[in-house]
Amino acid sequence: MSTIAAVIGSPISHSLSPAIHNAAFAAAQRSGEYVAVECGVEEVETTMANLQSAGLVGISVTMPLKEAVIDYLDFVTPDADFLNAVNCISFGPNGSIGHNTDGDGCCDALVEQGGARLRGATVVLLGAGGTARSIALALVRRGAHVVIVNRTQSHAMDLVNSFSGFGDEVSISAGSQSAIASASILINATSVGMNSSDLPVDSSVLHNRLTVLDAVYSPLETALLSAARVAGATVVDGLWMLIHQARHQQKLWFGEFSDASAMRLAAERELSARRK
Repeated sequence: MSTIAAVIGSPISHSLSPAIHNAAFAAAQRSGEYVAVECGVEEVETTMANLQSAGLVGISVTMPLKEAVIDYLDFVTPDADFLNAVNCISFGPNGSIGHNTDGDGCCDALVEQGGARLRGATVVLLGAGGTARSIALALVRRGAHVVIVNRTQSHAMDLVNSFSGFGDEVSISAGSQSAIASASILINATSVGMNSSDLPVDSSVLHNRLTVLDAVYSPLETALLSAARVAGATVVDGLWMLIHQARHQQKLWFGEFSDASAMRLAAERELSARRK
């Protein structure tokens, strides 16, 4: 079977992307395969050139290459440029284009699985790193008011200030956990809770008017999601965010969104096989 798309990064063996994208190909009856390619920063230029000349439709990009690939692209979308991070490349007649689908993946998971309304919503976003930045951008584009809460307040302010050129229509500020009381959405974009029982916020601030999304998906049911459930909140796990950002990649490559349920099933199967 010919390869039509790939994911590059290092280490790449843990990536769920092949399971997710190949399930999407199967559901759409698309002939071709999606493969994982081990690639460090020093091999980026050669690897990208080889994959493009092999006739691939595109590449997914994971750590540590989201910034490194930018130098070797013909075009970068305004959002990926603002984020200084590319997680998806599409190849077309005009060359290679770098995109970032992480934030839209988060927003779609909130809407589709969490039933959340984003326009006019107050969203508390935990974290100020690359993932938080991409989520913040997608949220403000969809009309949400974003409150950045981060352990290091100066990093939260840096993230907020980076949006200063967007004009008055964008609503983003730095705050504290107390903002959760009046929020309708809470997102954890930190690594707190990854393979641990640590909580990124005090469980006492959680309430039943919240939709809570944890970008961490190992474990699927993080301590935050468990505590949010107990508080009566609606919860969305990080695997849904991963699947929806992959659906946006499929749309960029093939012009249509892929089957979310088939992708989810494949990802769950892959995760359960790894736990054995």
